[in-house]
Amino acid sequence: MSRKRIGPSRFAALRTKPPLFWVKIAVISVVTAYLAWLSFIHAVANITWDQNSDVALSYVPDHPLALSRKADELFAAKQDPETLAKVEAMAKQSLRGGALNPVAIRLLGYVADVRGDTDKARELMLLSQKVSRRDFGTQLWLIEDAVARGDKKQALYHYDIALRTTPSSFPILFPTLTGAISDPEVRVALAPIVRQAPVWLPAYLSEAINTVENPANLADVLVKAGGLPDNVTYRGISNALLVQLASKNKFPAFRQYYLSLKGSNRAAFQSASLTKNTVNVRYSAVGWQVVESPGIGGSFSQPDSKGRLALSAFAGSGERGEVMRKLLFLDPGSYRFQAQFSAQDGVSDAEIRWDLQCITAEGNVAKWFVTTPVRAGNFAQMQDFSIGNDCRNQILILQAAGGSNQLGAEFTLRSINITPR
Repeated sequence: MSRKRIGPSRFAALRTKPPLFWVKIAVISVVTAYLAWLSFIHAVANITWDQNSDVALSYVPDHPLALSRKADELFAAKQDPETLAKVEAMAKQSLRGGALNPVAIRLLGYVADVRGDTDKARELMLLSQKVSRRDFGTQLWLIEDAVARGDKKQALYHYDIALRTTPSSFPILFPTLTGAISDPEVRVALAPIVRQAPVWLPAYLSEAINTVENPANLADVLVKAGGLPDNVTYRGISNALLVQLASKNKFPAFRQYYLSLKGSNRAAFQSASLTKNTVNVRYSAVGWQVVESPGIGGSFSQPDSKGRLALSAFAGSGERGEVMRKLLFLDPGSYRFQAQFSAQDGVSDAEIRWDLQCITAEGNVAKWFVTTPVRAGNFAQMQDFSIGNDCRNQILILQAAGGSNQLGAEFTLRSINITPR
């Protein structure tokens, strides 16, 4: 049985369409293809303008961002009159395509500056900053302009903005900022910025501590700022600064900075006792510091009910060296040093030695030393001494020698005391 046809076929229906229908189809196809092409070339330009402005401009000759990028490259390469004219024209064309373009505005400011019109340049740079605070070139110009006018507070304001903008600014701006803090006015102006704990501060302090000529200037800024946030990162930074202050004999700044820190304890300055004030303290630069060495070392016990600790120390056979040390700031006067030890086994040629040295700008000067062999059971050391005005900063050092015993020597330091007499 044949199937009955209920209507004309699809192709037959198309053949019946009037010519105007096909004209519409052709127009729609052309417009769609054109829009697709525009979408493609603008997509390519949008992807490539920052890395390769020439490629972007080959697709979209009036792409605003690519124009400003290319103009920026031209200005960086040369500033002769012909290039300046090109840069100015490209920047203006960029603004016609996108008025809120801080790079183009900044480039017009650069051109005005090179041509000697500083007031116009400043006006344009401030406009660029209003459009976006994230243009690094704008902030650099405003920094230099503020410095040239002697406005240190304004220069630091723009430093802060520039450093917040991108970490790539750190290598450029950190060294200059570190050099500038030798100026007391800069330290005063920088303190309120530091007080806000901007995101760039940990990276800056970590670098500045190791590169600043006088770490006391850095400590001064932090004291004026009211201290750093109390967290692990900043505690590590504070301790590194204290170590640097001590290594460069900046002890007045060392004391001032330490006492400005949360959890500081003035008693640690004059105490050698093994207590929570001197052992495993928050800022290790002021406490007992055990020296790490494969052949010689020690470890502290847990505090007893009275908060006292002991040090278990060892020195390998034939080894001699430092076990631990501590900074002291004893006032002028007469003192008695006492140390109590115990050992399970005696080693006749093993030795325990204490050194007290005065720290001076010319180097450390020995004040006294006392030695004792490692004996079985309990034993002690004592030394009377005086401190004069020429020895306001001291360092107390414990050394040990393991002797010729095959197993070396082990002993326990049970207590240390330095008391006035």
